Amino acid sequence: MKKSAIILGLVLFTQFAMSQNKFRFGLKVTPSINWLKPIDTKKFESNGASLGFGGGLTGEYMISESFSFYSGLELQVEKGKINFEPNGTNSTEVIYYMDKDYSFSSISEVNGNYKADDTSAHQIRLKGRTYSNNYVTIPLGIKMKTKEIGYMTYFGEFGLNLAFRTGTKIKDDVDYLSNVQAQADLNDISEVNMDKDMQPLRVQLKFGLGGEYKISEGTSIFGGLHYNLGFTNVVKGDSKYLVSPNGSGDNKPVSQNFKAHSIQLTVGVLF
Repeated sequence: MKKSAIILGLVLFTQFAMSQNKFRFGLKVTPSINWLKPIDTKKFESNGASLGFGGGLTGEYMISESFSFYSGLELQVEKGKINFEPNGTNSTEVIYYMDKDYSFSSISEVNGNYKADDTSAHQIRLKGRTYSNNYVTIPLGIKMKTKEIGYMTYFGEFGLNLAFRTGTKIKDDVDYLSNVQAQADLNDISEVNMDKDMQPLRVQLKFGLGGEYKISEGTSIFGGLHYNLGFTNVVKGDSKYLVSPNGSGDNKPVSQNFKAHSIQLTVGVLF
């Protein structure tokens, strides 16, 4: 009975709000330029930007003529590149272990030394990595708008992107450490699953500017340019697979912290 009352109340509220023209819904596409920024620049460096693409649903709840809350549901595909040798071959060595079936071997501690669980796996030095991530993103924020000038309205936005990762593939640039068999078995380390070394949730601060053009009563096209500032780590803080020498002849897990940033163009239609 209580659930029925809640559902009925939500339906009545939605119908009332829509009758008052408080809700607006639409579709959008979101091409972007993405990059990863490492916190420890002595061990890692960003290796350039990559193009991404996304799109989905958008919605606004109008508080007044000048302010509205916005949200939506987006699917995002984006890449990020990290150089694991910022000082060339003089950089701290980062290695992992992989078998001929392109499966990573997990690492375990034995008397303070971290080694591969699969003793037959190849040892590989990692030079650079490209991450290809898929996210389901829920944007949340406030839109501040001018009054209509001709058929145009201009706006500023401020909010958050809450992104849930649905999958990650990597492509690696590696050194096979003169292991001829490893190079024969693993001549192309690309499209390899990397889910276990990634965080499930990514949060970004989002802000931007844009405009909306009214093409008919109740329908508008809009565009905006946004900067998305990442402030959560997109990878596991202590890697499940990567190790480095600790200076005493033993290996230790690699500590990593990469933040995802992007410049995003948004184009869409509101009804």
